[in-house]
Amino acid sequence: MAKSAPVSKSPVKARSGWFGAKRRLERGRTALLVAVQVVLILLVFFQLNYLSCRRHTAWDLTRNGRFSVSETTQQVVGDLATEVRVVMAFLGSSDLHSEVKGLIAEYDRLGGDRLVAEYLDLSRSRERLGELRDRHGIEFTGDQVVVIGENGRVRTLPAEDFVNRDPSSGAVLTFKGEEVLTAAILEVTEQRQRKIYLLTGDRRAEDLVRIAEQLQPLANAQNARLEGLVLEGRDSIPEDADVLFFAGNGEDLTLRELALVRDFWENRHGGLVIFLDPVAETPNLNSLLREHGVAPRPDRVLSVVAIPGVAARKSYEVPVSLMPGPGPNRERAALSLTLPGQTQSIEVLTDDDLLLSENIRPMPLMIAASGFWGETEFQEEEVSFNPALDHGQPDPVFTAAAVEKGLPGDAALEQGSSRLVVVGNADLISPKGQTSQVAADFTMASLNWVMNREALVGISPRRPTVFTLGVAPEKIAWLQTLVILVLPGLSLIAGGLVWFLRRA
Repeated sequence: MAKSAPVSKSPVKARSGWFGAKRRLERGRTALLVAVQVVLILLVFFQLNYLSCRRHTAWDLTRNGRFSVSETTQQVVGDLATEVRVVMAFLGSSDLHSEVKGLIAEYDRLGGDRLVAEYLDLSRSRERLGELRDRHGIEFTGDQVVVIGENGRVRTLPAEDFVNRDPSSGAVLTFKGEEVLTAAILEVTEQRQRKIYLLTGDRRAEDLVRIAEQLQPLANAQNARLEGLVLEGRDSIPEDADVLFFAGNGEDLTLRELALVRDFWENRHGGLVIFLDPVAETPNLNSLLREHGVAPRPDRVLSVVAIPGVAARKSYEVPVSLMPGPGPNRERAALSLTLPGQTQSIEVLTDDDLLLSENIRPMPLMIAASGFWGETEFQEEEVSFNPALDHGQPDPVFTAAAVEKGLPGDAALEQGSSRLVVVGNADLISPKGQTSQVAADFTMASLNWVMNREALVGISPRRPTVFTLGVAPEKIAWLQTLVILVLPGLSLIAGGLVWFLRRA
């Protein structure tokens, strides 16, 4: 019987098996890549969520910083030494509900464990409202925010305290929630309200009234009160005084009044903020400043503006920059402003060995822009810099300074210090109501610094306002035509063109 030939494997089957193995390998590789991608996506997802929880940062892109709080508020809330509870009790239908809730949420975020926010509905949270009424004696008669300190102090803020409305339409003009809420937190955490006395002197009453009108809202926002004071005939400075503010007084202190001011500053560690009137003759006040290393000079800071074809003229409007340092400029170095009216320069003896040995530390706060100098013969029609008589070029020209004086031998100032700020310009707070924001911030920072309130040496709260885009009537007609006719017409033409091309 003949043997059959051996059966050989079909090349087609072998090839198909090889291709099958290759496909399985490719599928495995694809599955592995997909699994790795899924794992990486999940890892990135959880990492982003973790970072957003632990390193949360918010950006306010609105035109007027509507959802941001100032540096002052950030420092106040961030440096709370005791727990503060902020209770918002509103109806859900209130037109201020979302605005106030968003503000309190920002305070809650900044305050961490020291600030506890609680949101209650007046129509639903009756049990919790009853607990607060029984414990703190709070009557919830309408939309309000209640700030409760750990010491039991309570400050109630009606909803309308947060806004200014148009009397005729009732529309919200400005939202002043931050300054109101920060002031309430300071009120329940500080031992007492600070008192700033504005020395009247012989400056015009209407000027002082306008200065006070601009400063009082800023002081209110930082739990301080501004009052007028006449030194003539007084035997002592009021016991509740924290600061004496000389707002460009043209009358010098008598020797008796100087003794009162000196005792208040050196022995009671009260603060002094002095805006000098360059025109006034104040030798007694200047003597107090000179012996502490900040000497006002008998000059005017100016520059000469020369335009081709026009006679050269003197310019007294002095652009100045705030200087860095440990004083009131701590949070606003390199900001600039323009000093109106006339300004005198101030000599600052920062390296005087005698002053340093007595633990007196002068420091410059403002420096005039390049091209300005302290001119001693400013009354002349034509002036130019004279290095033998004038001040500056290339030396710096300082227009404001500060002094901190501690007890001899107390280099760390552990036993307290006396502080003053002097500005060689009387109208830093404009009596015409045209004070710049930088000037107002500098003034409030100076007042807080001399009161040893470092937490409030920052940019003060702003008032976000409603921004209205004004459109002329002819522009409105054009917009209506664009929206009603032009845009729909272009859409129809584009649609018809696409249909025609497809049919073709």
